[in-house]
Amino acid sequence: MQDGSRQKKQGINIATNSFTHAECCFLAELFTKNFNLKTSVIKTGTLDQWRISIWKQSMDDLVDIVGPFIVPSMHYKFEGYLPLKKNNLYLFLF
Repeated sequence: MQDGSRQKKQGINIATNSFTHAECCFLAELFTKNFNLKTSVIKTGTLDQWRISIWKQSMDDLVDIVGPFIVPSMHYKFEGYLPLKKNNLYLFLF
């Protein structure tokens, strides 16, 4: 469960480096139309490489969609958004 990154208190980036710009735009539009996620397609700094950014304003919606499928070793990528269940208590990562 990888390939992407997140900066603390920000959205996440999906590493779509091997996709064309048109393919990234198509996927970003699907995320927006189907899941109401705010997205952008951003240059990576390498020629003809792009990534999809999901804005921090959409993180709660994203977690509602993918939260049940996030393996524990990836919880840190959703710090502040993902409730963790520990000893029958729900904790939020901050």
